[in-house]
Amino acid sequence: MTGNRKLPRSRVRVASFRRMTPTHQTSDLHGFFLSINSMVNRIYRRRIQWAAVIAFSVLLLAAALAWHIWSGQHVAQWQLLQHIVQIENSGVDEHNVQPFGWSLAILGRDDEIRRLDFHPQFDLPPLNVDTQKLELNAVPWRDGINQIAREHRLVMIMEDHFVSKHREMIGATLPIFQEAGFTHYAAEAIGETGAALKIRGYPVVETGYYTSDPQFGNALRCALDLNFEVLGYDFRPFTHEGREEYAASELAKLFKDSSQTRLVVHAGLAHVFKYETDLGQRWLASVLWEKTGIEPFTIWQWSAMRDGQEYHVVADAIDELGDFVEPVLLMPPPNTDCGLRNVPHVDAILVHPLDRSVAPAERTVLFPREMHRIDGKWLTEQWPVVVAAYKNAEPITAIPLDQVMMREGEQDFVLWIPSSSAYDIVVFDQNGLLDSTTENDRDSVLVRARK
Repeated sequence: MTGNRKLPRSRVRVASFRRMTPTHQTSDLHGFFLSINSMVNRIYRRRIQWAAVIAFSVLLLAAALAWHIWSGQHVAQWQLLQHIVQIENSGVDEHNVQPFGWSLAILGRDDEIRRLDFHPQFDLPPLNVDTQKLELNAVPWRDGINQIAREHRLVMIMEDHFVSKHREMIGATLPIFQEAGFTHYAAEAIGETGAALKIRGYPVVETGYYTSDPQFGNALRCALDLNFEVLGYDFRPFTHEGREEYAASELAKLFKDSSQTRLVVHAGLAHVFKYETDLGQRWLASVLWEKTGIEPFTIWQWSAMRDGQEYHVVADAIDELGDFVEPVLLMPPPNTDCGLRNVPHVDAILVHPLDRSVAPAERTVLFPREMHRIDGKWLTEQWPVVVAAYKNAEPITAIPLDQVMMREGEQDFVLWIPSSSAYDIVVFDQNGLLDSTTENDRDSVLVRARK
C-alpha cells in the first residue's frame, strides 16, 4: 500500500465499540505441512512455474524430516537454549528458521520472532488498498465470544505457533465458553492423554512441544481449573489427508458419545479452514463438519508477526477509533474487493493490537490486569540463561508460569504470571538447572548464581 494507510473513520462500522477493560509433543511433520501450504499458495498466487513448487517441496521435506527427529524429544528449557545457541552459531537459514522461531517463542523472545523473515524468497509487492471500499465490523472480543458461545456447539480457534499471545488469547476465552456450557477443550498440541493431564492438574515437558510455551501451559491450567474435558487429537501420518482424517475422526467421537457435547478446538493455522482451498486441500474443520454435520464457527487471529501488510492496514483502521488496547473481533472478516490480498476464509478474525513487547525488560501481555508483573534483575555475569517463574509446589518438570531468555549483558527482565499464583524463581543455563539464589518480594526479584 502506498501513501497514507489511515482509513476514513466513516468507512469503519463499529458494533458496541466501547472502552475495553484489560483480562505439542509434536513429534510431527507439522512444519512440513504448514510450510508447504504457505509457500505453495504464495507461489500459486504469483504464477511461478509448477517446477518450482516441486523443487521447494523437496527442500522443505528434507528440512522437515530433520525437524521431525529433533522435535520427537521432550525438550526442556536448557535444551531449547542450547538449540538456539547452536543455530545462531551455524547461521539462521530457511532450513532451521521454523524450529528457531518456535524455540524463541517458548523462551519469551517474541520481539525477535517479529524480525525473522520466514519466507524471504516470496516477498510480495505492496498492497494497494482502496480505503473507500474497506469496511470493518469491529466487535469487542468479549462481546463477540459471548455471542459465538451462545449460538454454536463447535468453535475452532487458530494459533500461529510462533505467537505466544495467540495462546494467551485462546486461554482468555475459556471462561466465557465454560459459562456458556462448553464441555470440552481439544488442543492439537497435546501429546499425552487427557486423563493423565487431568489427574496431574498441570502440564509438564512430556505434555507436548508447543505446550512448553508458558502461555500455552497457563491456558491448559485454566481449562483444567474450569473442569473442561481436556484432550489432544493429533496424529502424524505422512500424508496431509491422513492427518486431517484422523484428527476429525477423534473429535467427531465426542459428539457421538453425548448430545450435550460442546467443543472448543485450539488448532494451528490452516486446520481451521472449513472450505476446500484453491489447491484442492481439505483441512480439519472441513472434514469434521462432514463427519458431524455440525458446521464449526472458525476464528483466525491477526497480529503483527507474519500477517504483514493486511494486518497493518486493518489495525491502523481500528486504531483510528481509539482505545485499541485489546483484541477486537471482525465479524465477518473484511472482503478483498478493497485490495486486501490475503484474508482467510473463516467466520471471524481476532485482530490484536500492535505488539510493542521487547525482551527481556519490556515484555508485555495482552491482559495485564489479569496478570501479576514481576520486575527482576539478573546479577551474575553469565549468559545466556533462562529465568523462569514456577508455580509454587509444582516440580521442575512442569511448564513454568512464565520465562525469558537472557542474552549477553542483559540484566533487567519482566515476568508475567497469573495473578493468584505463588511462585518460585528457577534459572537454567545450557547444561541444565543452574544453582541460584533469589531475594524477592511479591513484585520484584534479584537473582544470582550461587558461588
